Amino acid sequence: MRTIAFLSILACMSSGPAVGQWRIGLELMNTYYRGSAVDTSGNPHARPGNAAMPTLHIETKVNDVRVALRMSYGKPGLSVTGQGVTITDKSSDKLYEALATVGFHVGGIGPSGAIVVDVGPTLHVWKASPETRTRIGGLVAGSYEWPVSERFTGAVRIEGIFSKSWFDEADLPPEFRRQATWRYGWGVGLRYRL
Repeated sequence: MRTIAFLSILACMSSGPAVGQWRIGLELMNTYYRGSAVDTSGNPHARPGNAAMPTLHIETKVNDVRVALRMSYGKPGLSVTGQGVTITDKSSDKLYEALATVGFHVGGIGPSGAIVVDVGPTLHVWKASPETRTRIGGLVAGSYEWPVSERFTGAVRIEGIFSKSWFDEADLPPEFRRQATWRYGWGVGLRYRL
């Protein structure tokens, strides 16, 4: 529902004269998780596993501000880390994400490259059998973009996302304590100007 509302806002904004061309693109993000749950009696940590996430990127420009919607899918699984060993079970879960961002051009490298900073809310829908968990979070990201051809732009992106723990209290043994889930990642993409 939030995704539909966001797309409606983008559609309304696109009718104004200040709006530039739309861009659509694909990215491949490598994601790494920290936090979520820690064993207070020792070293083990429980968290979502690391994952590669294909991402659809839709963007328009309102004056000097970029407004974008990103939708991703992945299978991070569940990881337990302790004593220098990480065990990950990727057999039973799926992750769907929607990220709405506003971006600002903050500089450039070379004659035509652009450095952009994005901030915005995130929605994570984690389908861990037999349940579905929804988490709201926040994102800060930076990207470097450069022209590949007249209509195509390449992009390299780094990002950090935080949300409350992906675990409910009933999921964990008594010695575990929930904590915020942090995700960082990097990716590459190609965008097409419509």
